Parts: sequence; structure tokens; C-alpha cells
Amino acid sequence: MTIKVSLICPVYKVIDYLPDLMTSLLVGVNSEQVEVIFVDDCCPEHSITVCEQFVEEHAPLINFHYKIIKQSINQGQAAARNVALKSAEGEYIGFIDSDDAISSYYWETLSRYVSTSEYDIIEFDFKEFTGTLPEENKASVEQLPSSKLNPFHYGFFVWTRLYKKSMLEGLQFPEGVIFEDIFYNIHAFSKARKTLRLSSCLVFYRKREGSTTSNRTSTYSNLLLNLINSSMKTINSFEDKGEVINQVARYSLLVSLKGFKIKERADRRLFFKQCKSINLSFIPLLNQFSESLLTKCKFKLSQFICLIGTFS
Repeated sequence: MTIKVSLICPVYKVIDYLPDLMTSLLVGVNSEQVEVIFVDDCCPEHSITVCEQFVEEHAPLINFHYKIIKQSINQGQAAARNVALKSAEGEYIGFIDSDDAISSYYWETLSRYVSTSEYDIIEFDFKEFTGTLPEENKASVEQLPSSKLNPFHYGFFVWTRLYKKSMLEGLQFPEGVIFEDIFYNIHAFSKARKTLRLSSCLVFYRKREGSTTSNRTSTYSNLLLNLINSSMKTINSFEDKGEVINQVARYSLLVSLKGFKIKERADRRLFFKQCKSINLSFIPLLNQFSESLLTKCKFKLSQFICLIGTFS
């Protein structure tokens, strides 16, 4: 049977959370039309063993295809996703983090849209949790307004979307930086011709201490770096270029303000210095595609905050 969806899951230091994920996969994507690709990113506490044992113990019940790819050295989440992309056989590509879980209705909800091959990107909602997985209530599926600008409005998470593989044309995650989802999504949406957004909550996001998004350090400037770099490379693919510029200016301001949450003074100053430099690269694009006074004010304020921050 044809594989319609390849679900990519990097595995690294999540041994306590994998049972929730594996159980949710068994219920939520247990179809011969789905493959799950686990990538062991050379985890020191052998989290991948939990995946292997679960698959072995539940083999008679498992209908989805699965692969386990083992990296020889730890290379990070972006590299793990990239190696899985090379071997993915599905018509659509999806992602899930190994400390999260999927809804029992994941495949049931998405299969009808995947089967038509009509959409380049299919989006859905998520819910945060900290301890016990939320209770599920099956609700009717509503199709919501969608556009190529959706990442700016609903977040840059790759695990709330399915992407048609043929559309991606070799698109990979940038390695060596964090917040790589931003780069990937802006490029993917710039290529998309038809997108769909669904009201359904199909992913449960575990919010925990120590995660990339819970700690503020100077590396937070990577968010702005990926945002501006990807926007500069894709701007001509967007019909409403002014709105893209407006959104980048808005994020620049928000990211700059959050820099004050960095506790260590030297690291905080480094963050603002990096953001100031990144913002400078955005000025030509701002001048070329935006005539909005409000947009320019947002960006000027962001620059001023970075200047003040370097002395904070």
C-alpha cells in the first residue's frame, strides 16, 4: 500500500516522555499508509531503546511502517530531521518532537485531506500541557481561512503541519542554529500554491523546563536571524510583500524586548549586539518593499532597544 505520510521524530534525551509518544502513535497513526521515522541523535541515555522495545512488544498490533536511523555522532535536531527527509517515502511529510504526543484522531482527521493530494500544506492546531496528557474530545472539523502568511500569524512550528514532499524540492533545515523551524516554514510556504488550515487539535505540546523555548540566552537571536534570512531569500514569492515586511518588523520588536529576560549581563549584551547586526541586514528590504510608517516605526524602535540593550 502507498505510504501517504512520513512522520519524522528525532530522539534525544527524552527517555521519560517516550512512552506517552509511542502509545499515542499506536492509537493515532496506526495505518499502513503511514511511516514513522525515528532518528537516534546519539543520545547518551539511549532513549531510542524505549522506541525499539515498544515496537518489539507491540509488533502484532502495529500497522504503521517504521524506520530507526542511528546517527554516529550527535548533530542536533536539524541534522536529524534532514537525514530522515532523505529516506522518507510518504507523499506528505510531518514532524513530531519525541517529548510530545499526537491526538488519537491524527490520522483519522488528516487522511481524507491527504488522500486527495490537493493541498501543498495542511495545518492544524495544538494544545500545551505540563504533566498528564489532556483529555480528548472529538470535535467536528472546520476549514479555516488560510494563506501563505499563516506562519507569521499562527506560529512557525513544523509539527502542526503536513507538507507535500514534491513541493519541498530538497528544502532542508539549516544546521548549527536553533529556531530552524522558522527558516523551514517561510521557505515551504513561499513554495506552496494551495494551503489548508483545520480547526482540529492534533498535537499535544509538552512544555518543560530546559527546552529550547524555555531558556533565554544570547542564542535567542537565532530566531531573528532565521526570520530575516529566510524572508530576504523568499520575498519575491509572496504576493503581499509589504505584509511580510510588516511581520518581520513586528517580530524584530518582540524578540528585542524579550532580550531583557536574559539574566546574565554579558550574555544579554551579546544578544542585543547580535540583534543589532542582524537588523542592519534587513534595512534594504524594508526600504524596498514597505511604505508603512507604522512598520518603519516598529523597526526603528527595535533598533533603539538593541542599542540601549548593549549597555544594560
